[in-house]
Amino acid sequence: MLPDFERKLLRIMYNYSLKYRKMPEMRELQRLTGRHRSTEIENALLWLENHHYISWENKSYAESVRIVQGWEQESEGGLGREQRSRAEYWTRD
Repeated sequence: MLPDFERKLLRIMYNYSLKYRKMPEMRELQRLTGRHRSTEIENALLWLENHHYISWENKSYAESVRIVQGWEQESEGGLGREQRSRAEYWTRD
């Protein structure tokens, strides 16, 4: 499960990249998240990278972030009961 700020940051980057077809700069991330210290955002980006939500090769620029997964990963238990039953309906023999 994603921590609140990391989830917010991932959704902001995902939606921004869809709308503008580029990643936001650090200044834009500060404005959109309401966090004024870039270290908070950098730490959240590192957390997202360590948990395979993004790749961030050039850590000098927030614009170099690439989203690997733009949504929260499923829990280890897999699909929920309702989702599992819908999937089984279409995949059962």
